[in-house]
Amino acid sequence: MSTKSKTRKTTSSGSESKLQTFSASTQNLLMNVTFLNKQGRVTVECREGETLLQAGLRQGVPLPYACGAGVCSTCVARAKPGTVNNNWLQAPGAQNLNTVKGECLLCQCVPVADCEILVPGKAALTGDSGESPQHQSGQLGNLVEVAPGVATFELELDQPISFLAGQYLLLRLPAMEGYRPYSMTSFSIHSQKPTFVIKCVPVGSFSEVLFNGSFKTVRVDVFGPMGKAIFDPTEGRDLACMVGGSGIAGIMSVLRQARDIGYFSDHNVTMVFGVRNPEDFFFLNELKEIQESAPANIDIHLAVSELSDSNKMPVALGGLPVWSGFVHEVAERVMGQDLLGRLGFLGGPPAMLTGALRLLLGAGVPVDDIRYDKFG
Repeated sequence: MSTKSKTRKTTSSGSESKLQTFSASTQNLLMNVTFLNKQGRVTVECREGETLLQAGLRQGVPLPYACGAGVCSTCVARAKPGTVNNNWLQAPGAQNLNTVKGECLLCQCVPVADCEILVPGKAALTGDSGESPQHQSGQLGNLVEVAPGVATFELELDQPISFLAGQYLLLRLPAMEGYRPYSMTSFSIHSQKPTFVIKCVPVGSFSEVLFNGSFKTVRVDVFGPMGKAIFDPTEGRDLACMVGGSGIAGIMSVLRQARDIGYFSDHNVTMVFGVRNPEDFFFLNELKEIQESAPANIDIHLAVSELSDSNKMPVALGGLPVWSGFVHEVAERVMGQDLLGRLGFLGGPPAMLTGALRLLLGAGVPVDDIRYDKFG
């Protein structure tokens, strides 16, 4: 049974007054976008240049997504051909779309006229998603290399944000196609200078700018916070964390909040952090400090996957034990049957996620107790 059409409107905030490419000069150019499924429909205003997903999320519509950046294809929907434009034709998640049937990615398409968008799933679109991501901009800088091809950076936002540990922001450099997701490594309830970690990716539009040897600062468009792989202390659960490389970012935010509120005085966490070679590790001092805050309940292990010479394998690094193997293999050794009942937090490349998911699901951990973002 359909429900009555509803139009959502939001009041302007300080952060919205400094929007960049799609709002500063075109705030009065609005289009109506109606999202619909079998549960009903809802109409929102979309600013010129704003993606369908951003317009919906900004106004509280519970649209499906898992990355918001064209990677995962979770947000595939249907539009009448000719009513939307694709901002990033080469987006990985757009490669198998049936454009003849109007399939599009909500996170990459912008309307060119008032339109209706058929959204799959059973979510009541007239409900409130509970999220309130917004557009703004910021100054990206303070790049520090922490391992070969890995660096941390800071984003000084025009307006402070409130975010949950484990969430991320979408960032876009000038003239870049689409946004890129980066999880905060820091945590504070009200933050104007969140920190991040980035891996240098060959021919990566974002990392090429930051790793060119002369980078200092750059202005970026920002949308967020986003993400559902979040830490909620009120759940009161023990944690199992499996991360690889720069995928540790969101989990660092989780660990920092948990430490700061004394969560580990009553709950346990076992974590495996993996890289290819010992010199690829970073954040070891930070991890050691976290472990020392509650040593009886925090157990952190390091995994090295490509060092074949066992004689060169260190026993420990930064006071943390080192194991040979992939993340999921080491996690199985150190946690064994102690996975059931824990919340699983994952971060890393697709192959690592596949192994970790197989381990958790095989141990009987419910899907709803496994949290990660699909950035790979």
